[in-house]
Amino acid sequence: MQRDADSDDARWVSVRRITALGEPLLELQPAGGEIRLAFGGDVANCLACLARILGAGGPELSLVSALGDSGYSEWLRERLRREGIRLSEPPLTGEPGLYGLPLDPVRRPGFSYWRARSAASEFLRSADPLQLEALLGDPDVLVVTGITLALCSAASFRHLCQWIDRHRIRCRIVFDVNYRARLWRDEGLARERIGRLEALAEVIATGTEDERALWGCADEAAVMRRLGRPRVECVIRGGAAGSWVGTGERWRHIPTVPVRALDTAGAGDSHLAGYLAARIRGRARAESAAYANQVAALIVAQRGAAPREGLTFPPLPAQMSGSTS
Repeated sequence: MQRDADSDDARWVSVRRITALGEPLLELQPAGGEIRLAFGGDVANCLACLARILGAGGPELSLVSALGDSGYSEWLRERLRREGIRLSEPPLTGEPGLYGLPLDPVRRPGFSYWRARSAASEFLRSADPLQLEALLGDPDVLVVTGITLALCSAASFRHLCQWIDRHRIRCRIVFDVNYRARLWRDEGLARERIGRLEALAEVIATGTEDERALWGCADEAAVMRRLGRPRVECVIRGGAAGSWVGTGERWRHIPTVPVRALDTAGAGDSHLAGYLAARIRGRARAESAAYANQVAALIVAQRGAAPREGLTFPPLPAQMSGSTS
């Protein structure tokens, strides 16, 4: 088992290219009676945090999506490029998707979305095998989320699973459950697709709220029973309760330092980024989950899902020799 863990860690530190498939969004941020334009979307948030943590010497970060051909499309492209994210797009017309943070989080919580006809939604509904092969390329890590799956058609979802089957011998699949009920036609379809990706993934990230909503898991122990299987690395986010990390029947609870949360948008995305960054830098699972807690704490203390201008993340902890758990 020790040899397997050492070999697994060696694969992490050899990562040179990370690709994410999904939809970056324009983000409307209410602030002092005005509305500020920023960017968000789960895969974009995750890659932006990864870029800030790993810096210029880190792996190449690519985002496969479609932003359209408008002025707002170009604004969003430029913002992502400034973060160090390479875009891989088909030539589609249209607009990027848009969402707004709540104007009154107490009286009317929840986000507002305008994404049904976005260029990314059109691409994810229509993507064929040749497009996916050309755009996804040959990454060491592919990040996919439940939101990405919800935007796929039956055909494009099948094509994505086929791509994963062909490439997963050398490409590690990282899947974030990220369940958003309003994006799905019904819970049955969500369980079917999410379950399929979980079966293909080597790393699964999820949250206790999503698990309760989709699978009826009453607590973290139920999530561990649902997901725990050998050779699949799992991270469970529990908000103020911290996180749990493990594989098979071996789990550890990683507490977090309580912070005053201003805005929870992007918390899970940043947590995943912190975990992946630490693993890529050779840290063990428990160390990586602890670092992920720190990264997420910084994001929930700001307005907006993506890291704000000038935000820096703490340096990665010193590597602990001989630790793999």
